[in-house]
Amino acid sequence: MKKTLCILLSLLFIAGTFVACTEKPVETTPATEAETATETEEVTEEAEKTNADVAREYLAKLPQTNYNRTFNVLCMAGVGNSEKEIWAEEASSEPIQDAVFNRNTAMYDTFGVTITKNAVTAVSTTAMNDNKSNAKSYDLIMANGPDTGALAQGGYLYNFLDLKDYMNLDQEWWDPGTLRDCAINGKVYFMNGDINILDNDVTWIMLFNKKMIADNDLEEPYQLVKNGTWTLDKFYEYVKKVSKDENGDSKYDENDIYGFLTTNGGGLTNFLYTSDIKTVDLIDGEPTVVMGDYQEKIMDLLTYCKKLIHDDNYTWISLNKPEQTRDMFMNNQGLFYSEVLSYIVNLSDMDSPYGVLPTPKYDEAQEHYRTHVDGVGSMISIPSNVDKPQETAYIIEAFALYSYQYLTPAYYEVTLKRKKARDSESFEMIDIILQSRVYDIGYIYSSVGLSNVFNNLVASGSTEFASKYKSASKKAEKAIKSIVKQYSKI
Repeated sequence: MKKTLCILLSLLFIAGTFVACTEKPVETTPATEAETATETEEVTEEAEKTNADVAREYLAKLPQTNYNRTFNVLCMAGVGNSEKEIWAEEASSEPIQDAVFNRNTAMYDTFGVTITKNAVTAVSTTAMNDNKSNAKSYDLIMANGPDTGALAQGGYLYNFLDLKDYMNLDQEWWDPGTLRDCAINGKVYFMNGDINILDNDVTWIMLFNKKMIADNDLEEPYQLVKNGTWTLDKFYEYVKKVSKDENGDSKYDENDIYGFLTTNGGGLTNFLYTSDIKTVDLIDGEPTVVMGDYQEKIMDLLTYCKKLIHDDNYTWISLNKPEQTRDMFMNNQGLFYSEVLSYIVNLSDMDSPYGVLPTPKYDEAQEHYRTHVDGVGSMISIPSNVDKPQETAYIIEAFALYSYQYLTPAYYEVTLKRKKARDSESFEMIDIILQSRVYDIGYIYSSVGLSNVFNNLVASGSTEFASKYKSASKKAEKAIKSIVKQYSKI
C-alpha cells in the first residue's frame, strides 16, 4: 500500500480545490515543453515514492553501525495486538506477523539489533519497579494511555524532545498528534507512530452501509468528506431518513432499523473530540483546563446528542455489548456505525458493501476532521534511566522506519482486504483519520476525569452541563496542578 501516495493525493486534491475556489486567474508566461516535462517528471517521481523508498532514504542517514545488542521491549500481554506488534517467531502468510518478522529481521541484518518482547499484564508496575531498582531491563515501553501517563508523571520516562536531533519526530512514521498535544512544559514522554498498531486499532471511526445508502437514494459521503461538508448536521440529515419500526410492533429494539449504531463509552465520548473540543489543552506549554471555555458549544452539542440519541428512534446504543451493534450493522439494520478501526476485520462475513469515514466535523468552519484514540491503545515510551540514550534514539528511529516500510502497508492490507466492494476512497479516508487524531491530556491522565462528565450527560440525555462541570472542574484543576508540579520536578 502506498500510504505516502494516498496522503499526497489527498493534499493535492484539497490544495487544488482551495485554489480553484479562492484565486482569480493571473497572467503567466507559458512554460516550454521541456520545462513542463521536467515538472511532470518531478511530480510523478515524488508521487510514486513508496513507504519502502522513503524508509531507505532516511535509514541511509542513520549511523551505519553494528550495535551487536539485544533491544528489550516491555509490552502488554494478551491485549489486542500489543505483543503481535513487537515480535513474531517466524515468517507467515498472515500479513501482520510476516511484516513484524521482516521488520525485526531487517533490524538485525542492518544494525545487529535483536528485538525481544517482554510481555506482562502490569506494564506500569513492572516498569516502575525496574526503574526504582535501576535494573535497566528494558529499552522501550509499550503501555496503554493511562498507564503511560502515570509513568510519565512519576518521572520514569525519558523526554523524546531531548533526543530530537537523533530522531525525525516530525515525519509521518511518527503521529503528529502526540508531538503536538502532549508536550507539557517542553517535555514529551510518550509518542505514537508506525511501531505500534494497537493505537490504530482503537482509533474511533465511522462506517456506513453502502446498500442502505443506495436503497434510500442517498449520496455516498466520500465526496462530502473531501469537500469539508461532512458535518454533524449532514450526518443527522442522513440518519433521520432511514430509521423505522421494521416489524411494526410499535416498539423500537434490536430488531429494528436505525440511522446510527454505537456502543456506550468511547462512541459517546467521541462526539466531544470530533467537534474539536478538549477538556485540557496546552497553553504556553502548560496543561490548562479549558473545557469551560467551550460551554456554549458543548451545550449546543449536548442538545444535538439528545435529539440524535434520545428524542426519536434514530439511534441504537448497545450497553456493554459491542457484538450486538456489530451484528445489527452486518444485518443492514444501521446506516452508520461508530466503532474503533479494528472492527473492520470483524465484519468479514458481512454480505453488504460498506465504507470507511472519519467521524463528522462539528460544522463546516471546523478546519480538520478529528477523532480520539481509546485509552487501551499502546503508546511508545523510553525508560528515564536508559543506557546510551543517543544510541537508543537511533535504534528506535530505525525501528520506526522499518515499521513504516513493512508494518504499515501490512496493517492497511489486513484491515481492508476483506472489505466488501473495496474502493480506493477507503485508503484515503483511513489516512485522513490517522493523521487527524487528537490527544487530550485530560483523557490520558484519568485523574482529571472531565471527559466522563460529557459522556454521562450524553448517555442520560441531559443538557445540564454547567452544574456538572462546576463541581468536576475543581477536581480537575487540582489534578492538573499535581501533574504540572510533578513534571517540574523531573
